[in-house]
Amino acid sequence: MKSIVITEKPSQARNVMRAVGSRYGEVLAAQGHLLRLQSPEEANPDWKAWSSDLLRPQGGRYGLVADRTSGKGERLDKIKRALGSADQVIIATDCDREVQAIGENLLHFYGYKGRVLRAMFTAEDEKTLCAAFASAKPNTEYQPLYDAAVARAQADQVFNLSLTRTATTKLVPTGVRAVIGIGRVRTPTLGVVCRREQELSDFKPRDYFELTADVQGEHGVFQLHHRPADSERYFEKAKAEAIAAAATGWHGPASVTQENRRQAPGKPVDLPSLQKQAAKWGWTAKKTLDVAQALYEIHKLTTYPRAAVRYLPENMVEGASAVFAALVGGGYVKDLDWQAPTIRTGKRGVFSDAGLAGESHHAIIPNPAVIEQFAKIIAGLNADEQKLFDFIAKTFLASLGPDYEYHQTQIAINVPVNSQAVVFKTVGRSTIHPGWRAVYSEFIEDKPSSDSEAELPQVRDGEGVGISAVRIDAKKTKAPARYTEGSLIEAMQNAWRFVEDEGQRARLKEAKGIGTPATRDTIIEGLKKQGFLTVSKGKLFASDTAMQLYHLLQGRCPSLLDPATTATMEARLDDIVSGRAGADEIIHEICNSAATAIDVLGEQGQQLDIQRKPSPAMVKAAKGKAEREGKRLTRKDLASYDTLRAYLGPMKERTEEPSAPSPAQLKFALSIAERLSQPLPDAAKGSAKALSSWIDANNFASESQMKWISKFVEEGKVKKPKGYPDKVSPKVAKALLDKMFKKK
Repeated sequence: MKSIVITEKPSQARNVMRAVGSRYGEVLAAQGHLLRLQSPEEANPDWKAWSSDLLRPQGGRYGLVADRTSGKGERLDKIKRALGSADQVIIATDCDREVQAIGENLLHFYGYKGRVLRAMFTAEDEKTLCAAFASAKPNTEYQPLYDAAVARAQADQVFNLSLTRTATTKLVPTGVRAVIGIGRVRTPTLGVVCRREQELSDFKPRDYFELTADVQGEHGVFQLHHRPADSERYFEKAKAEAIAAAATGWHGPASVTQENRRQAPGKPVDLPSLQKQAAKWGWTAKKTLDVAQALYEIHKLTTYPRAAVRYLPENMVEGASAVFAALVGGGYVKDLDWQAPTIRTGKRGVFSDAGLAGESHHAIIPNPAVIEQFAKIIAGLNADEQKLFDFIAKTFLASLGPDYEYHQTQIAINVPVNSQAVVFKTVGRSTIHPGWRAVYSEFIEDKPSSDSEAELPQVRDGEGVGISAVRIDAKKTKAPARYTEGSLIEAMQNAWRFVEDEGQRARLKEAKGIGTPATRDTIIEGLKKQGFLTVSKGKLFASDTAMQLYHLLQGRCPSLLDPATTATMEARLDDIVSGRAGADEIIHEICNSAATAIDVLGEQGQQLDIQRKPSPAMVKAAKGKAEREGKRLTRKDLASYDTLRAYLGPMKERTEEPSAPSPAQLKFALSIAERLSQPLPDAAKGSAKALSSWIDANNFASESQMKWISKFVEEGKVKKPKGYPDKVSPKVAKALLDKMFKKK
């Protein structure tokens, strides 16, 4: 029986080959999605011109089309030939719904009818991969996972493109070239930031008042504080003054309570919690995922990085305990006074099958299959990889640590003011046993307040005390914090917080928010590229155009901005995985939502006032002219297209033809096209500039070069070159390999 293996990408294929060789057949690598959905105009030529049509094909679904760009054509042809003679296919892509579609779409596209197995794994070391192939199951068991991926792709194509075209044709003024991207996930994500932008714009700081009493006890004077909850703050100084006057001179008993308390640790990390932590280091969400992917794929040091949950399966207790022993016994952390893991099961703990229900991967932890190699692998990490792994490892160790135990003392007095008791108090905490905090203290956000850290006075319960004076402390309310990429991802994950209806909140808590861990960084990057979001010092700002769109949609179609609407759609996609709904049913629901939004957006009304931005070349030309003329252009001038256009004068019409490519350039481009097994596009042949751009986009190191480079990287002999693992330039590859082979 002839068998073949299909992986998600070349680096994964290399890992599979090292683990199982060719015992399960030839290992063929995809390159992400080798197939794409038809464009609207490919499905219906009438849709070439943009309008406010609902772009759902007559048959209900878009067809698949081969994507032969960026060297994908050669891979497609190899897989097609192999499928033609294969009796069995093993899909060995990553374990979530989107990459399930990478492998399975190829089988449907080429009409494969043979036996199909699925090898599922959450790490790419040899031990894990061998076990995954040995226990491969019939792919039919993962049909719901594939159906959910198909529904997501089909529904998003209809929803996003239909509404983007509608918004662009209806909201952009005539003569202005701009595209208003609307997306099922993108637009509510933008709405979250714009809502915060509006809150900040509307925010006006208010003075409020707290009180501090000087209290005389048997052992001297000490301070107690009256700090009402936010909703009960004193915004009128007169009220605070009245309480201070009434409290001064009071005498009575002090109440002292003391108790020992315990605090359990948190759970291991998922991708959103990684991105939230890394945002504090100034990392983008995309950078965090890239580094996490390298730890998993290149170094095989951690488990699957796109995790959406923080639980581990109950059958993983032994493996997790072995990781704990390897890290603690190997000296990764030192001076611990606990040498054995604490195992907590159930949804309140770490190991919970119920918490993983419907999930195909668990929390991110150090890979149990490579514990013997921990020291060697960790030594080969670069600074960013080391930093992220340190957080993963210490969060994991903390989750298996004993409770943090502390002694808490509260001293309080109840002062009657106008028939009500006003409480002045202070709280102190002293550590009995640091427990899990011994390895996690550097990441703890809730640092003790100054009161908690202060040494408490000696006061007995019931001791008579008196207030000698009361000080009024003026404070100001603080504006809500701007989102970072990390906190925005957290908001996307916890969309239920934007919902007031308790029933809907409970339902959405079960869902995983809007978007997926694998796509949220892409959503944010897309909003930045479109100019809707900007970043300054790690904080996100909504642009003027974004705020205009936000206010317009609030008035016309607020559901497009509502994270709960999209979170409900995400929950429905999960219903496909759990078998509670079918793919066509969910596609139909989301398309109906799009149709409703199109009807509202298509109505005549307000349009966006989009200001055209000057290009960098225009700004440079204006600065040059101003310098020659001794004129000063303000920052506002340099940001205005109309101002600079008027200053520079009308653009000269270009009458010259674009320069043609040279014979040598054309010959080189043709050689690349031949290697990619695809024709050279006619558009690229029209000018030297266009052809140069095509060459830059398609000229990467060969597979044989990449095999050597990957070998040297994994052995720790070279650092990963720019573009690694799939887009290293030939020049960089040649220089690196020349250097290495010269050393040999």
